[in-house]
Amino acid sequence: DALGPKNVVDYAKRFGFDEDFPPYLPIALGAGDATLLEITSAYTSFPNQGVRMKPFTVVNVKDRDGNLLEENRADPSDVIRADTAFVMTNLLKGVLIRGTGIRAASMASQWPLAGKTGTVDDNTDAWFVGFDPEITVGVWIGFDDKRKSLGTAEQGSFAALPMWMEFMKGYIDGRPDKAEPPQFEAPGNIVFLSVQKGDGAVLPSDTPGAIREAFISGTQPGGGGFSRQP
Repeated sequence: DALGPKNVVDYAKRFGFDEDFPPYLPIALGAGDATLLEITSAYTSFPNQGVRMKPFTVVNVKDRDGNLLEENRADPSDVIRADTAFVMTNLLKGVLIRGTGIRAASMASQWPLAGKTGTVDDNTDAWFVGFDPEITVGVWIGFDDKRKSLGTAEQGSFAALPMWMEFMKGYIDGRPDKAEPPQFEAPGNIVFLSVQKGDGAVLPSDTPGAIREAFISGTQPGGGGFSRQP
């Protein structure tokens, strides 16, 4: 309400959603439809320093003699600031470590991963969209009939996340740099604080069980020192 629904809808357009979402407060809870391609494309903004890559389905077209007739490339567009994108990425890393995507915690401890589960009312749709620094992958599971439920237990973490994990495992295992994974690079104005899980209170950096959280410089809670290194 404080942001204003119209402002939220305007940002949705910047993130690549084509639907004309109504400027009502329930839009904050997902009261709008989107395709898997739109959602996955929107998420590319987070690991890509705020730049969204518009997807395409045909890489190139050649004739029978191998002559190149058409070649397509991703079309970048600025969506949000790089520091905002990094804070979002850091939050989404937490989903896999201690949130609804905790099934992937062991993978996330060995490779930089972030993402978000999604479950529609009555479990009619199950989602997981996640990424590493170089690839963004989305999974949607549902029926053609929007009214048909997947089942009472088929939430995003149970139905969609395992499929995403299987794909990402194959992708990671096939990379030549598996021993030295790429990293999410923090902009220079990002600061890190150790905070308490329950209320976000700032803690000494060596406190057992503290969460290492990222903030844009000037927005961090007061108290205690902080390090500029993750």
